Amino acid sequence: MAIDLELAMVKSWPTFVDYFGDARVLRAVTYSQSPQIIHQLFASNDLDLEQLEVVVGDYRQAEYRKDLQGDLDLAKHLTHLLEEDQLNLYTLDKRVTLHSKLYLAENRDGSRTVVFGSPNLSKQAWSGNQTNLVVVFRTNGDSIIDEYADRLYEAHREECELFMKDLTEQLAETDDPEERDRVYDLWVDGTVPSDNPTGDLHRRIVEMFDEDDERVRRVNVVSEAEEAEEVVALQADGSGDVEATDVQPDRQMRLSPQGLEEPVKQAESTLSRHNVSVKPTELRGSAAGFDRYLRRFNDDFPTMWVNREKELVRMQLDNTTLEMTAPLPDDPEEVSEALAHIEEYIETVDRFGDAKRSEETMAHFYEAVIYVFWAPFANYFAQEYANRDGAELDKDLPFLYIHGQNDSGKGMFLRFAANLISSGVVAEPVEGQQFTKDAIERCRSSNTVFPFLVDDVDKDRVERDIIKTYWTGAWDGSVAFPTFVFTSNDGNPKSEYRTRMKMLEFDVVFDVEGHEREETARLIKERNQLFPWFAHLLFQKQITLPDQDDKLAVAREVFRELYEYANREPPVYFPNDGPAERIYDHGRRKWRQAYQTGLFTIEEKNDILLADFSENLDGYAVFKYDKVVPSTIRTEVQKTRIQFDQPERFYEWTGIEPKSTGWWGRIWK
Repeated sequence: MAIDLELAMVKSWPTFVDYFGDARVLRAVTYSQSPQIIHQLFASNDLDLEQLEVVVGDYRQAEYRKDLQGDLDLAKHLTHLLEEDQLNLYTLDKRVTLHSKLYLAENRDGSRTVVFGSPNLSKQAWSGNQTNLVVVFRTNGDSIIDEYADRLYEAHREECELFMKDLTEQLAETDDPEERDRVYDLWVDGTVPSDNPTGDLHRRIVEMFDEDDERVRRVNVVSEAEEAEEVVALQADGSGDVEATDVQPDRQMRLSPQGLEEPVKQAESTLSRHNVSVKPTELRGSAAGFDRYLRRFNDDFPTMWVNREKELVRMQLDNTTLEMTAPLPDDPEEVSEALAHIEEYIETVDRFGDAKRSEETMAHFYEAVIYVFWAPFANYFAQEYANRDGAELDKDLPFLYIHGQNDSGKGMFLRFAANLISSGVVAEPVEGQQFTKDAIERCRSSNTVFPFLVDDVDKDRVERDIIKTYWTGAWDGSVAFPTFVFTSNDGNPKSEYRTRMKMLEFDVVFDVEGHEREETARLIKERNQLFPWFAHLLFQKQITLPDQDDKLAVAREVFRELYEYANREPPVYFPNDGPAERIYDHGRRKWRQAYQTGLFTIEEKNDILLADFSENLDGYAVFKYDKVVPSTIRTEVQKTRIQFDQPERFYEWTGIEPKSTGWWGRIWK
């Protein structure tokens, strides 16, 4: 049989598939948008095939696998076709893109049709007005063209791996139906599906960032410090790419909207604004486009996540992923300098501020630094706590509430702390009036571990029922929640909220001159690499349920190790032996002073203690004393008296000596 050659311009899908009308087996190298489209083609009446094998030239295994999320039935059907050798899909396993288009059809009469050209094997690809050039060879199946085409096809297939091979191997190890279902569930979705569809969309975007992909640039903030600083600087002043979201097609990333139709519909306008195209079968855009969408959703806080398997903290910045974890440097002096920078900032309390007890106030400042370093790991700790008996996430994962009068440095501290853990990316917290119920719900869908920083918030905005059940009310481990850091001019919230928070007081007033303000601003903006070293050490710690007396015990231990490695003596105000709010308890001091000045009297009867302020204070003033009692001590305000249900706890906390002690004294009460 002679080899027939045809050159043609093909303008429609029916004309194209007509070349394979007699095919029994079809092998193809092509672009394909999803496994769903290939499956639809195989099952349709357009082709009558016994076997279809497709080398997908533009997508990797992980991307195709994500297309099956939420579609368990299709995954099972594809597995069956694979096991029966009816449908084989090959996806890329190397950092290449195969632009070739090649089709090898084995016809029922033994002849072959070989097609080279530009058409894709996708009916959807022909939905617009397309014209494609094809070169068609018709052979007897044993010609030089067949040999050449087979070699070309095999060369392309060698760049790929069989899609779902790992799944079929896992399924082959068990005949138990329940175990097979579990294998399918884990392979298709990877995690237990949540009832948080917007959060699931954001989780999939972050998973896409987290993959090893040349389309996302990776920069370590320590080992590649200059490059990282350049990335941060370009993002901050907008002088980088003309438009970071506008990249060539081969630099674009894609995400399947399968099972996420509703949140994608809600986000479509914002995604499109950042050059992410939204189609029924895919979301496609640059990493920067997806990142800017997430930042818009998250009040401009960055997308930060913890990769537990690789023990890394990562943060997305347009088309770059910043690696926020690094081993300790060979030179301990580098760690010492980073610690010295933090101390220098805290010591502005003594240098530039008016503080009655500067050591106590600086201890509270340092405690706040320890909390902010711990904050990105709140979900990491939550996953360790969740499966342990006795865990109470809403109490084990406290928020931070910093209170103090005007000009006490609260807002400046938030900027300093944000700079420390973001390598200079975050410059501003959100304003207190932005902390609404809607903002809290958005945080539950954000899938970022970067803490939500709120400056100058009214206490009433913090005292919300949703705050009391922020973790247990919605967190299941599938979507990361940020923790909250509040600053306020108001005093402590109500007792039921204080059990969910660390309460710190910045008891200082800054009335700074121009040069002092410049010095403080310099310290806030100065680069500091301590957080990546902190993260590296924290990943090495064994996590157990926290002591209720010190929920930051692990983070505190890491700071001690950093000081030890740096051969640096911690400052006297470093809260080494426990929380600063316990060591330097402003509330305890207030009660002791009130007692010593005769502001209240103590009466004990019927196993309760009454602190009576009636001779000196009205009810509103008495309420202020109740607000500084630790939330672990039960109290009840009775007009101008405060009742303590456990007198021994009152004496233990205040250090006030009971007037009558022992068995004889209690007889005479």
